[in-house]
Amino acid sequence: MKSQITVPTIPLPEAKERVARFRAQLASSVPEENIPRAILIPIADILAIVNKYQTLTPKGDITVALKGIRAYFAVNKDDEDLPDDITALIVPVDLKGSDIITTPVGIGLGEDEGGSEIYDFTTPCPSECDVDSPLFIGGKP
Repeated sequence: MKSQITVPTIPLPEAKERVARFRAQLASSVPEENIPRAILIPIADILAIVNKYQTLTPKGDITVALKGIRAYFAVNKDDEDLPDDITALIVPVDLKGSDIITTPVGIGLGEDEGGSEIYDFTTPCPSECDVDSPLFIGGKP
């Protein structure tokens, strides 16, 4: 059975207002071409993180030891002058709401244990944009 989405949505006009407000707030300190529009977070990578933290109980129930993921906006040092330099570093978040920074014992593949749980697999817009989206505010790239 498919699970039902229970989180609230917002209407398109409100979403457009929020995006426009974000861009306007940054416009005084960031060149237009460097204001981040969006980032693409591949679902396959998110599912890989979720699967890594899944366990099967003796009763056959699947549990996930995660509350969610957190995205930290970042700029690669080598990309500081590029117009699409904003990425997001993704970290799993435990059930208490804390970032999981190092691979816990028993979760990794042996050599992964104690390693980093900070992932860099996002792609910024304009590399991955929907320029026809009503949320793509501020002109075409």
